Amino acid sequence: MLKTAPKYALIKDDLIEGVASRRFHDRLPSENELARRHGVSRMTARKALNELVRDGVARRIPGKGTFLKKRNFTQAYFRIHPFSENARFFNVSTRSRLIRAGIVDLPPELDAQLPGKEAVFLRRIHYLDEQPACHELRYLRADLCATILDEDLAVESVHDLLAMQLGLPVSRVWQRLEATGLDAAMAAELDSPTGAPVFCMHQRLYSDNRPVSYVIYHMRSDLYAFEDTFSPPPEGVDSRLGMLKTAVADQP
Repeated sequence: MLKTAPKYALIKDDLIEGVASRRFHDRLPSENELARRHGVSRMTARKALNELVRDGVARRIPGKGTFLKKRNFTQAYFRIHPFSENARFFNVSTRSRLIRAGIVDLPPELDAQLPGKEAVFLRRIHYLDEQPACHELRYLRADLCATILDEDLAVESVHDLLAMQLGLPVSRVWQRLEATGLDAAMAAELDSPTGAPVFCMHQRLYSDNRPVSYVIYHMRSDLYAFEDTFSPPPEGVDSRLGMLKTAVADQP
């Protein structure tokens, strides 16, 4: 004779299905709501919720209830992926909002990053599941990329435009990851408190060994995580030497 699953497990399965179908967006039903809906005791309902907390899916806030944990959208640190590609991989909706685009004087602090006195400037906000997740400041060489301003930059991928419209496929990327806090203006745009911790990613993109773009991303640390997989150096090789050589080679 087959054993039926315990009632708390059935409630847990229903909650998981509700999360997957987006029936539950943030706050999960209370113990009382689950008890009434499934005809069980509060203790049984509590056990189902505790299972989700134990699994890292939800968290309890005393006096308020049980809430879904925010998902982290993970990106490999040493590999570059278009924003929309990452979103498709994690099966989340995405859109971008163009705040400003035009030709500007290249800021003095970026003189060493791109040639020329002027640059194409883009400022965009990228959204994941309608949450403002990433602030982008991008400078592109005006002598090579000015026609990019004719495109719909709220929709098009800059990487795709570089490759397919301008004949400048990205062949090499230098990047640096930092931790910083949001200033008041950027915090408002990312719907976060002033001073909230964010990942700050600097990238310089090359095409055929020519620098074509310098971009600064500020990414919400509650929505992003970074990971990579690598092999340890061969026995007898000091890994610090490799790190030092890489750091020297990647200097602007």
